[in-house]
Amino acid sequence: MKGLLYKDFILLRKQLTTYLVFLIVYGGFCVAGVFPLSILVALVAVLGLTVPLSSVATDDATRWDRYAVSTPISRRGIVAGKYLFAVLIILLSGAIVLALMLALIGTGLADGSMGEALLALPSCAFLTLLLNAVTLPFLLKYGAEKARAVSMVLFVSIFGGSILVGGLVNRGLELPALPHWLSLSGPVLLAALCVAAYLVSFAISLEIYNRKEF
Repeated sequence: MKGLLYKDFILLRKQLTTYLVFLIVYGGFCVAGVFPLSILVALVAVLGLTVPLSSVATDDATRWDRYAVSTPISRRGIVAGKYLFAVLIILLSGAIVLALMLALIGTGLADGSMGEALLALPSCAFLTLLLNAVTLPFLLKYGAEKARAVSMVLFVSIFGGSILVGGLVNRGLELPALPHWLSLSGPVLLAALCVAAYLVSFAISLEIYNRKEF
């Protein structure tokens, strides 16, 4: 398992370095007032979706799967490696974004609330986990090119819809008030839903990969 993860990180090290620079540049834009600080949270979703997709695309281009299934590595291990890699990317990007946001807020270089940052970041991370739960089975079955469209549709639909609703609320749209118990337990329910969806997705992907011929 460690070898599979190491392979993905090594193959994508240039892309990961580019994304790190990308985050720092956007942090500078937030300091300059070009973007709100919340844009950094959205970048966690961008990285959490695009990096696992790039990993599968690299494997497709090099036909690595054909080699992998001929080695002692089990198909279960190959699938688990992809799912664990996606989780690690979300955690790493989330940690970097959190450190960047807290540094900017703490030094007064950017406007924002630490409480909001601590709430928004886990919500975005769990939502990205949920999106990966949907896209990873498509990735493993159809490959990166065909699954890319699914990933883009989900991302645009959810985050575009969120931006649209936020704009309507700012213009006076009144949304129904959530029950108090739901407001309190919302983050826990979201986390439980995402973890459950991820486990179900893994089981589906494993079944797909076990039936796949190379």
